[in-house]
Amino acid sequence: MSGREPGRHRVGGPQVRVEPRKWDAAKRAAAALVDQMEPGWFVFYGVGSRRFVAIAIWRAPQPLRVEAGSVEELRELMREAELGAMAGLGGSWAWVA
Repeated sequence: MSGREPGRHRVGGPQVRVEPRKWDAAKRAAAALVDQMEPGWFVFYGVGSRRFVAIAIWRAPQPLRVEAGSVEELRELMREAELGAMAGLGGSWAWVA
């Protein structure tokens, strides 16, 4: 042994109870609120990526997924994706929530 004190992750180290953390609770709550406000989208906050993500759950010409660093930017990208999907369908598509 090198003379260092055994640490928490070393063999023989003391057992320490570690409480689970709720990372980015405010951002996760903001994503949950947007998810409730946007019935055509599944919205969540990726704790690992630290990004807001929205996946379209309506019939689109191709799978739609947008992500952003803020809720405001995410909602703008969602509107752009909806308009792009309408254009891809020849403009005859109507949004039904």
